[in-house]
Amino acid sequence: MFTGLIAATAALVKLEKKNRPVLTIRTALDKPLAVGDSLAVNGVCLTLIEKNSGLLRFNLAAPTLRLANLGDLPAGAVLNIEFPVTANGFLGGHLVSGHIDGTVRVRTINKGDQNSRFIFSFREREWRKLLIVRGSVALDGISLTIAEVSDSWFAVEVIPHTLASTNLRLLRVGQRVNIELDLIGKYLYNFQKHR
Repeated sequence: MFTGLIAATAALVKLEKKNRPVLTIRTALDKPLAVGDSLAVNGVCLTLIEKNSGLLRFNLAAPTLRLANLGDLPAGAVLNIEFPVTANGFLGGHLVSGHIDGTVRVRTINKGDQNSRFIFSFREREWRKLLIVRGSVALDGISLTIAEVSDSWFAVEVIPHTLASTNLRLLRVGQRVNIELDLIGKYLYNFQKHR
């Protein structure tokens, strides 16, 4: 379980798409990691299989490759990194599982001195039920608040600190971004639908 508060960034070294895909990243983290630990990489919960001199390696399941944007990104791309929340940790964002729902596309970017506004397009009509103004969404693992919603897009306002410390600052129009819809909203919607 995560909170959507990014701890660091990493560089994508390579993604091997063999029978057992492996993602390799390079990062300097201030917390020790052991093989078997979980880490959110661009919002995707992954299990560490190997570490060596700042390089971290993770297996990727086929559904993860299909749903996530990790296969789109070139070597050197900046990735958001988050550690799992602990029972005595500070829950500063919102509950994020690291099980993304798919991707959205950057529609427009308007960077400002105070805040920056990003609009993302989506095709999955059922997502609209879970996107609400002032509700939570995780984009590439970042906990953000929805500012506006339509039937095919939604907007978020990003403060300068978040823009500077995540890969949002590097996004381009048309780029795919991982999305995890609000976890509590999904459970409530499923309960209501099947009661």
